[in-house]
Amino acid sequence: MHDNILDIIWNISLICPWDCEFCCTDAVHVKSMNGEIIAKEHSLRSVHSVDKQLIEIFQSKYPDINPTKYDLALLDRQLLGKEPTYEEKVSILQHLKGYEVKIDFAGGDPLACYENFLIIKKASEIFGKESISITSTGVFIKRYGIEEVASIIGEYEFTYDQAPLGTQGFRPAGYNFSNLKLASEFATLGIRTKAQLPLHSQNFSKDNAQAIYSELCKHNIDEVLIMRLFPVGRGQGNLMNSYISKDKLILGIQNYKALSREEGTKVRLQCALRHLLDVSDSNPCDLMQGSYGINFSGKLLISAWANNSMGRPLSEDFVLGDLKKEYFKHISETEKFKRYTERLDENFGHCKVFAYLASKNKNEDAIFSNLDPIYV
Repeated sequence: MHDNILDIIWNISLICPWDCEFCCTDAVHVKSMNGEIIAKEHSLRSVHSVDKQLIEIFQSKYPDINPTKYDLALLDRQLLGKEPTYEEKVSILQHLKGYEVKIDFAGGDPLACYENFLIIKKASEIFGKESISITSTGVFIKRYGIEEVASIIGEYEFTYDQAPLGTQGFRPAGYNFSNLKLASEFATLGIRTKAQLPLHSQNFSKDNAQAIYSELCKHNIDEVLIMRLFPVGRGQGNLMNSYISKDKLILGIQNYKALSREEGTKVRLQCALRHLLDVSDSNPCDLMQGSYGINFSGKLLISAWANNSMGRPLSEDFVLGDLKKEYFKHISETEKFKRYTERLDENFGHCKVFAYLASKNKNEDAIFSNLDPIYV
């Protein structure tokens, strides 16, 4: 671990208005249909009707707030024991104290539910706004007001992997455009902005890179993070036509890096790609080197990407502890935590999630195997 620093991605809830085919967390898609509130989970195959009578329980907690279908869907999941209560989420924040903490709130959509907005606000109060970022689709910004959201975050992150005028493929209509539009408004307010761009078959080419990068510069986006497309979450069964070869990954990286200029959007590589072009003495994989994930149920994971097609951890091998009940400090003193820390360089440069997925034997050793496909 890097001294006292924790860089955490907290997928605070699975509730989401979008149904992206390759969602890396298997978010719960909530929508209205024939007068009912419908929630789809488990790769969108499990359909559940949310009881609208839950409005009475919600308003007993937040009498001045008119609940949305997303608020009621979250409350429904909490009553079923599927997601932590407000009090348990506050406990998670308390259990991170004593460290220099940076939290990126993601999901689902972290702003879909009023209660999670309150948690983000409390995190900002505890750790300072410069330590807080959100990765959001922007749909819910209007509910709170962009100035209010800007007052509690230091950075706004968003997915942007296809230019607005291009074919949107496996993204819902309007997804990329609405993300970019809101990010541009945050940039105007002086908030740092970062686009997350997973490389795939529809954005690695020179023409696609030029179109996407031009839009990012035009909207004054500070940085774009070039990423790998992870076959996790809902993506485990929906990515076969989207993967690109190692050679095309390298070409895609080169296409974007060639566009980067001092006065424009900066291009940076995700840790899972850095070893392709930059071989150094320092392990580019930041897993457990300050970087961790917290999933929607409050479990501390070695990686925020370690999700299966049901939205749960890929296996217990990726779970370090339960932050609803335990302090991070206590978890870091466990035998498992210490053992993992000692093994981090066994597969130097490899992404440990990809290494695990490529292994026939799904166990602890698979995480530290030299089987990441693009480095084998």
